[in-house]
Amino acid sequence: MPAPDVLPGVEINYETKVVLAEMPGIKINSGMKKFNYYHCCVLLIAALVCASLSGCETSSTAAPGATASAAAPATQGGAKLVIRRAANMGTGLFLDIDVDGASMGSIGPGETYRGSLSPGQHTVSVVLRPNQLNLPRTKKTFTVAKGQTYTLTAMWQGQTVVLL
Repeated sequence: MPAPDVLPGVEINYETKVVLAEMPGIKINSGMKKFNYYHCCVLLIAALVCASLSGCETSSTAAPGATASAAAPATQGGAKLVIRRAANMGTGLFLDIDVDGASMGSIGPGETYRGSLSPGQHTVSVVLRPNQLNLPRTKKTFTVAKGQTYTLTAMWQGQTVVLL
């Protein structure tokens, strides 16, 4: 007859457990669950995948649906467009950028947008997201000359976002 796992009313110390464990037919239950390494490995792999993918966010240059005039390469006689975010924009907000009505992407705190424009007139518009103040898009229209770089900075001016 096998020995019971627990002896009612009997407290067994560590030295007694060691002696009992050496005896044939005696099973000592420590009361602890066995550690499952499978779940740790899965969690570690998931964390590594997330960490490696977080570095894959691209700096916006052109959206897939952008028009050819808005995303013309600078090497073909185009111009460069650079949009920066001022530090006073806040940390939990993203700046959505449109050029001639086509979305060029978003930039977060500390990020800069770099894109290309073809010569001619273009309208750049930005809006903060989430737009909890229901602010309208800030627009700036200008004429682009080939080979030039146009740098705009989005910043708060009072209760309005401006492009300078």
